[in-house]
Amino acid sequence: MNREFLESLGLEKEAINSIMAEHGKAVQAVKPAEGHEQLKEELATLQKQLDDANSTLESERTTLQEQIQALEKESNTYKTNDMKLRIALENNIPYELANKLSGEDEESLRQDAQTLANYIAKPETIAPLKDVEPPVVDSETESYKNILNNLKLEGE
Repeated sequence: MNREFLESLGLEKEAINSIMAEHGKAVQAVKPAEGHEQLKEELATLQKQLDDANSTLESERTTLQEQIQALEKESNTYKTNDMKLRIALENNIPYELANKLSGEDEESLRQDAQTLANYIAKPETIAPLKDVEPPVVDSETESYKNILNNLKLEGE
C-alpha cells in the first residue's frame, strides 16, 4: 500500500497519514524480533542435537536387536539339546548318542530316536516256559527226579 494509491481513492491527507501510521504499526508488528537470527541458530543447534540423539538411539536399538536375536538362538539351541536328551533317554539311547538325533521338531526327533533305538536295542532274553532239558535215560535218576518234583515244601 502506498500514498499514491490512497490519493487516487480521493482520501484527504490527514486520513492518508493516519492510515499509513496504522499500516506502519502493523508492518512493524509482523517484522521479526531483534533476536530472530539468534533463535534460528539455536533452533538449528537443537535440531542437530535431536538428529544426533536419534541416530544414537537407532544404533543402540539395532545393537540390542542383534543381542536379542543371539540370545534367542542360544535359547533355542539349549531347548533343542534338552529335548534331544529327554527323547533319547525315553528311548533307552545312551547319553553320548543323544546329540546324534536329528530333526527340527519333537515329532521328527522322536522318529529318529525310535529308528536309532531299533539299531542299538539289546534283545531281551525270555525265560523258557517249560523244562527244556533232555529226558534222563537212567531210571534211578528218573525216580529221584520224580520224587523231587512231587515234594510239597509247604508245612503239614
